[in-house]
Amino acid sequence: MRGIFLFITLFSAAAFAEESLEPATSLPLLIKSVTIHGSDTTVPLRTQVGRPYDSATIDKDVRQLWTTGRFEDIRVETKNEDDGTAVMFDVVEAKPLELHELKIEPSTFGLQMTLPQGTPLNRYRAHEIANQAQKQLQDDGFRDASVDYQIVPFLGKQVDLKLMVEAGDRVRVKEVTFTGDTALDPKQLHGALRDMKSRRVIPGVPGIWTGWRLYPGYSPDATAADVARLRSLYLSKGYFDATVRLDDVQIERKEARVRIAAEAGPKYQIRQLEIEGAPTPSRDLCSSLFAARREAERQGILDFAATLRVGPNQANALTDPIVDLSATIERGRPYQVGHIDFTGNRHFSEAFIRRNFLLDEGTVFDERLLRKSMSRLNDTGVFEPVSERNTVIHTDPETGIADVNIRLMERKRGAWRISGPVGPASFAGPLEATVNSRLPKWGAGLLELSTYTASISAFAFAGPLMPLLSAGSKLPVWLPIFAIHRPYSPGEGWMSGFSIAPQLGWQLMGITYGLGQIQHRLMPVLNGDRGLVPELPVTVETAKGNAVMFCEPPGPRFMFLRTPASLVLRLAGSFTGL
Repeated sequence: MRGIFLFITLFSAAAFAEESLEPATSLPLLIKSVTIHGSDTTVPLRTQVGRPYDSATIDKDVRQLWTTGRFEDIRVETKNEDDGTAVMFDVVEAKPLELHELKIEPSTFGLQMTLPQGTPLNRYRAHEIANQAQKQLQDDGFRDASVDYQIVPFLGKQVDLKLMVEAGDRVRVKEVTFTGDTALDPKQLHGALRDMKSRRVIPGVPGIWTGWRLYPGYSPDATAADVARLRSLYLSKGYFDATVRLDDVQIERKEARVRIAAEAGPKYQIRQLEIEGAPTPSRDLCSSLFAARREAERQGILDFAATLRVGPNQANALTDPIVDLSATIERGRPYQVGHIDFTGNRHFSEAFIRRNFLLDEGTVFDERLLRKSMSRLNDTGVFEPVSERNTVIHTDPETGIADVNIRLMERKRGAWRISGPVGPASFAGPLEATVNSRLPKWGAGLLELSTYTASISAFAFAGPLMPLLSAGSKLPVWLPIFAIHRPYSPGEGWMSGFSIAPQLGWQLMGITYGLGQIQHRLMPVLNGDRGLVPELPVTVETAKGNAVMFCEPPGPRFMFLRTPASLVLRLAGSFTGL
């Protein structure tokens, strides 16, 4: 119903205009006056005095007024006079509303919609949120999904936003096949897929069971993105004349089968590679570009673009294809950090957040430090995942100042869980049932109560491991425990990641604290820069036109040692319930 209301309102201008234009020959061509009734807000309009009357222009003005989010009703009237036409916009200003809670009905479709409590809300913004939810469902394979919304009063100016979902059937990508002279192995082509790639959960048994796979949802946008990634794969392998296109999509019931046509063409040998502006040129294009981008980040440069030009073939294109490559780098101007604003932290002090933030006001704007800061906020575990989607950067090219706004959403105050060991309880630890709640907002620094949680747990011990960890003390089979816990925070360091539970004894509390500190401090080292270095798009100019090649960030060194070490740390943490 809201969508219908918005549609009718947006096009009301044209309807009013057509009614006032009869007979058309009697209406003067020029606009005499333009007024807005119902608001003192100054809004720039395309409809201007002295210009010819145009209903399409009025329609654009109605859309512009709606997008401001300041009005809940807009109507347009016109009046013919001897010396022109008077245009009147009658508006009703929207009351300021704040979001109390976002509700999704039914809530079984995995929608990732996070809005902090207190977010300003109006009908236009609610309509946008419903459209975002609908687009997310369609991208996940629900082709016929529709999402309506309802604003429900809660208390005062606080309201609940209810999204009503009609998802329909989900179409999954059952199979992706390749045709043509692909040159590359099909496993390599499937490995380049991202949105259409199925994932094996449980391996199969040859001749008995094919295993269990998770098949992704089908959407045209996801298919187009994977076709572009396949094209990028061919470019990275030296097939600069390759063509990749979507050949066919067959949808039967809830299954989609996608066929992609690829013609690799000749594989070129690179005779010479020149990289203009790279600090450490090498034969590896992507490594040089990553180094150049990192150097630009250290200087505060936010705009970085790379272009690769494929020179003419230096030999026979069929028997001995050889080309020269030249890469150029374009850098924007450097920026300094202006204001850093956080919104949505209703129960946590800004001082607590800033202690986990590595980017400081007044310093060079290093994007890598911004990404690492967001990662540290995620490590605290008190906010919903923070990413580029929650971060807005406002740049001023004249002053060279960039302001940052980060929208935070606190996790729910209370939670419960039932957990057990992987394997026999006598070896891998106890069974546990826990109810916990965050303490109210009070204090500062080490005594900031909102950074603590109080919990009541019941442990069931079934073996020798936990008594050994407790330095020989004998624990009962069933043990209720009341504990005060301060989760680990990178900005708090040694003053976090501890629990106070007198029932366990100081020995076990000390061991738990020590293992927790080791785990949280070593895990970032073992993970390296994974997740902190985004892929780098490179525009490739070839004889057949332009394409985009994606340079994947390099993995950490000695990965064969990092992975088992990470596993050992996680297992050590699970033994003590970390």
